[in-house]
Amino acid sequence: MSEPATNPAATAFPAPTISLPLGLQILRTYSGALICLEIIFGGLVWILVASSNVPVPLLQGWVMFVSLTMFFCSTVYLLLFLLGLADRINTDWNFMIQLRGGCSGRGEDAD
Repeated sequence: MSEPATNPAATAFPAPTISLPLGLQILRTYSGALICLEIIFGGLVWILVASSNVPVPLLQGWVMFVSLTMFFCSTVYLLLFLLGLADRINTDWNFMIQLRGGCSGRGEDAD
């Protein structure tokens, strides 16, 4: 018996698209401005948590871990777009921002 022909449309996925501009133009979009604000306020949270005195140090360690991780993820994400490297990495950036927002406990909309 011969095998049934596979439908290429059922097995092929469209190429991921980048919906944000590359380079300094990203700073002119709402997403770029919000990422910059997120980095600024994330750094502020990081500083304030590090300088606070809490009765249970374990909780402070977890908050510091999440704060630092999301601060560095936001910084790397913005740098990828500023340096134009997002165009060279074959991934779905809308999914990546959703994944980053889900890991931090915040739901974020991708543009």
